[in-house]
Amino acid sequence: MWAKTLLLAALVAASAFATPAVAQRRDRGPGIEPGWIMPAQDRRDDRRHEIRPLRDIVEGVRARFGGELISARLEGGPQPFYVLRWRMANNEVRDFRVDAVSGQIR
Repeated sequence: MWAKTLLLAALVAASAFATPAVAQRRDRGPGIEPGWIMPAQDRRDDRRHEIRPLRDIVEGVRARFGGELISARLEGGPQPFYVLRWRMANNEVRDFRVDAVSGQIR
């Protein structure tokens, strides 16, 4: 019985050491996903590039134009923006492109 326990412990220990070797065999390198680590020269002021919540954007458009939100989506990229489909107070439907960082309508 002790031989089975010893064999099982040896297998568990061997699998713990084998896992990093398997991760290093991937094409991506030693188990680090791209985009998880940002080099120091690419860091930006995070507060300046922080995307505003959709709720804040909707409140701003509603205060300026009235009406109600029909649908919204966030378009990414170096300058992310929201695309809002909006029903105006006179039932006209308009699309707005709103900068996701500053909240300004483009």
